Order: sequence, then structure tokens, then C-alpha cells
Amino acid sequence: MNFIIETRCTPNKKKMSKISNILLKDKSDLIGVEEFIPNAYILGAMEKPNLPSEDIKVLSTKFSKVGRTTLERFPNLEWVVYRGHGTDSINLDMCSQHGVGVVSTNPNIEGCSHWIKDKLKDGKTIIFGNGSISKRLQQMISDYHVVDSKTKIIHIDDEFKNVVSCVSLNQSTEDMFNYKLFKNMSDVNFVSISRAKTHNNKDLVKLIEENKLSSIFIDTLGTEVRDELLSTNKVTYTKHMSWDYLGHKNDHKKLSEIIQSCLDDNVENPILSRRKNQWF
Repeated sequence: MNFIIETRCTPNKKKMSKISNILLKDKSDLIGVEEFIPNAYILGAMEKPNLPSEDIKVLSTKFSKVGRTTLERFPNLEWVVYRGHGTDSINLDMCSQHGVGVVSTNPNIEGCSHWIKDKLKDGKTIIFGNGSISKRLQQMISDYHVVDSKTKIIHIDDEFKNVVSCVSLNQSTEDMFNYKLFKNMSDVNFVSISRAKTHNNKDLVKLIEENKLSSIFIDTLGTEVRDELLSTNKVTYTKHMSWDYLGHKNDHKKLSEIIQSCLDDNVENPILSRRKNQWF
């Protein structure tokens, strides 16, 4: 298979003449990828590649947003391979309209799940979200209850001593962890690996003040009343580094296999299936 890899280094003009149908953006996790994906192009992430955009069939990103502009730039795009968890940087509605499939590599599941496990206290745990990190966590602990995306919970009973958030950010999970959810609880440990917008910082401060939350371990934290929240001395903020808890490891072999499955149109467990053109 042919590849184009986009990073933040200076472009090699001589390589631009090669033919490729794969574009990988964002370089932080691509060190050493050439061993697993040979003949790869390396381009600056902020540069516009000098290549026929109509040739690109598979686009892989880590931080870059995928929306209308990207989808119109690559009219023959078939798959987006996201090297992360959650899909808040990818406009799934726009991808669906363009017939583009989306799949995640689900990297660093072990590090993230162990980070959560080591923050839990004695007692029953309720886990929000049932994705890959949540499922791995469930294999490590006992005495837990899982709330998936199909279940609507207004508040949590006091039987739980740990509340864990593994949810992706979307319209239904934005501001999910608020005062109303925790109002019937006391002395609870809250552990979140989710995006900052899933929890209400003002409500978390109030919950701490009322001793409903005794401790918070949080991986991403929004700017609203951040200083006030941290000044309670009840919050441990890891600045989005849970993925590196066991030491960062990039699985380039897995990435190359997923990309090949996209080229073969044989993708397992996609977030969004590709709509194929039908010819009669």
C-alpha cells in the first residue's frame, strides 16, 4: 500500500512526485513509523501538500479536526483513521453525508485503564461509558456497575463510593457530571478520563464544599473556575497525561494493519461505516 504521512518537519520536495493514497496528519506519535509503513511521505502538518487531493482515500489524524473543509479537499476520501479515543474532533455527521467511514486505533488502553484503577478507593464503583477503556477496566476490578450510552441516569444512589467517567464528548454527555447527578451522594471519589466539557466545574466546587465529593482525579480540565477548583486541595489534575501512565508506546504495526483494512474495505468495529457507491 502507498502512504503519505504528514508531520511538522520541513517537506522533502523530491518525494512529492511519488504516488500515494494515504495521508497521516500530526506527528507526535509517528516517530519510527517508517519501519512499519515503508515508502511514506513526511510533510509539515501546517503545510498544504503538493499532491493530487483526489488520490487520497484514507486520512489518519490525532489532533487535527475533520469536517467540511477536509472532506471537500479530499473528494474521494473513504476512511478516517483516528489515532485516539473519542471522536469530538471529527464531524461524524459530515462524514456520514460524504459516505466516509471512521475507525479508531484505540491507543494506550492499558495506560488509561490502569490510571483509573490506581485512583479507585475501597467500595462499589459505577462506570459511565462502555468503550475500550471501560471494558479493560472492568477486567481489572470487581463490584462495579456500568452505565452505557443507552441508559439515562438523573442521579446516583449513595451505595457507590467511586464514580468513573469514560464517556466520549457529544451532545448527550456535555455537562453530564453536574450537581444533580451527585446530589444524593456523600464522600465520593470521582475519577474522569473524559473531555473537560463533560463535567461542570462550578458544580464540582459546590459538591466538594458540601462534602459530596471527597476527592477528584481528573485528566482534562476546562478553564472555568479552574483555579478555584484546584485550590480546594481535593483535586488531582494530570493534564491529559493518563495515556502515558505505563510509558508511552506507539503501536505502528496496529496502525498499518488498520490502514490496510481500510484499503481492503474490510474494517472491523468501525465507529461509522463507509457508504459504498452502488453501480448498476
